[in-house]
Amino acid sequence: MWLKAQPTELQWFLDAATTYWEKHLPPQEHHETIVVEAFHQDIRVTLRNLVFANAIRRIRPAHLVVLTGVEPDWRRTLWSGFDVDLVSRVALAFGAGDVLDVYDLVERHRKDPATAPTVAGRRLPMAAPLDETTLTGYADATYCRLAKLPRLPADHATRADHRRRRELGVGLSTVYETLFHAGPVAALVTSHVDYDQWGLAVESARRARVPVIHTQQTGCLKAYGLFPEHDSGTGTFRAELTRQIGEVFAERIWPRRAELHSAAELIAWRAKVNLGRPSWWRGGVTAAVDLSNPTERARLRSHVAARFGFDPARPVVAVFNHAVSDALGTNKELFPSLADWFADTAGYAARRTDAQWLFLDHPSQALYDSTGFFATTAAAHRRHRHLAFHPSTALSKNALWSLVDLGVTVRGSVSNELPAYGIPVIQAGHSEWSACGISTVVEDAGDYWRALDEAIAAAQRGELTVTEEQVRRARLWLWLYRSGSDLVTPLVPQWDVWPATHLLKSMGAAFRHIESDADPLYPAVERMWRNREPMLTRMPLTGGPPDKPAGTSTPAGTAPPAGTAPPAGVPLVGVEAVSPTATIEPPPAVPGADPALPTGAR
Repeated sequence: MWLKAQPTELQWFLDAATTYWEKHLPPQEHHETIVVEAFHQDIRVTLRNLVFANAIRRIRPAHLVVLTGVEPDWRRTLWSGFDVDLVSRVALAFGAGDVLDVYDLVERHRKDPATAPTVAGRRLPMAAPLDETTLTGYADATYCRLAKLPRLPADHATRADHRRRRELGVGLSTVYETLFHAGPVAALVTSHVDYDQWGLAVESARRARVPVIHTQQTGCLKAYGLFPEHDSGTGTFRAELTRQIGEVFAERIWPRRAELHSAAELIAWRAKVNLGRPSWWRGGVTAAVDLSNPTERARLRSHVAARFGFDPARPVVAVFNHAVSDALGTNKELFPSLADWFADTAGYAARRTDAQWLFLDHPSQALYDSTGFFATTAAAHRRHRHLAFHPSTALSKNALWSLVDLGVTVRGSVSNELPAYGIPVIQAGHSEWSACGISTVVEDAGDYWRALDEAIAAAQRGELTVTEEQVRRARLWLWLYRSGSDLVTPLVPQWDVWPATHLLKSMGAAFRHIESDADPLYPAVERMWRNREPMLTRMPLTGGPPDKPAGTSTPAGTAPPAGTAPPAGVPLVGVEAVSPTATIEPPPAVPGADPALPTGAR
């Protein structure tokens, strides 16, 4: 467990948590349960799940059931220090009524089919697992992730380790179906929705019409929610979330663009200099950007282009490789695998000598690939001088932003970051922000190739394919993701409060010395819960300006409604394009004086 604290400090924290939750939770004498997973090795992940679950229990009293455990494949690949006993101690301090070692239960049930879980003193009758198609999909994705393979091997069905993965999935699904169908369950709170140990629980919860809360591993307290009233059941959890986030953005964020302009510009500047970054973004000086306008970009471009053997006068396309075994098939993707997308795009690029191509590997690829996939793809195209393959850490963001005219990704965060600064992006798959009008999101492989054709032709003509409206939408997304949907509460320190000693002292002090009156955690969770909203927010997102009723949206490309004129000199629609890199100066000292966003083609 990533909780290397002195025993006395750990006990001090556990005592503080026990006392706090004993006084802040209703009695546990309820048949209804809330299920919380604790499968992740990082204690910060589990703490977020427990805090959110307890906030629900304040308004929906329920018996807390914590699921934990680790099996050899997860321990070997990722969770080398997982400590089930420590998880149990933390869960009990947060008021858990039952802590179930799921893998132990699966193994005991395999040996003795009469074995069944006991929850709140009741022995639950074991249910049947989910259907073969669902089980196979999660087994395949989990197998690739734990073996760090970009694709399933051709002979995977005959491999003993794959059969074991498949059998383990059956056991997990049996336990989850039992938990979610044997009695009333108020919610599932989980840090992940992918792979068998998490994803199969999400599948069972959705089919039992149980709300699913998906906490995030970044910021303070971020969480998404999928409620049965809004679950169409036609897509994966992430696909449903993409649709619902798009609706919130259209109805409650975009109509308030003038009101939120100053806040969005400040966060755009902070993002540019790598402040407030998501936890998985790389830090350091090479991750910050000093460029402030197209002139500065042009000066650096010639130098960086020469470094890669490129002509600065010709368009450059950057293709961002994803972590190749990461959560395969969990949202809409146009190709059979992430590896197929990358390899096929490289093959397309080899034929398109009218552009220059920079292929960048994921900075954490070593954690996701054991086959050397990126190097193999690069070697296959060594003779093509207009293609360059490099690790993303080999160049700074200053160099990258000066060089790239078009970004291409499946679901990476560059698809919301680059458009915020005037660089267009094409997505060959969906991410949570894909319905917010930020990037060019294509719906099938044919559209993907056509979009690339059109973007390259436009770049050759000097006509950029990102509009000023897309820039504004991207910056509003930065505000929503980093501010509007990141709840600040003393009970959950910011992700960077680390190592464990610092984290425990901060949380212990909050439990002991900060009164809970007006803690924003409780009203925010209640608002999300009662309104069935797809995300936790700092404040109510009550819709548009006064003359625009909530629940209606302004379609992309239409003029702002009356009374919501954009800031002077910054039209939001009807513009040709913006220049990369769109100007972001240091935040203004005078309130209300926003950084300018110049327009005009490159």
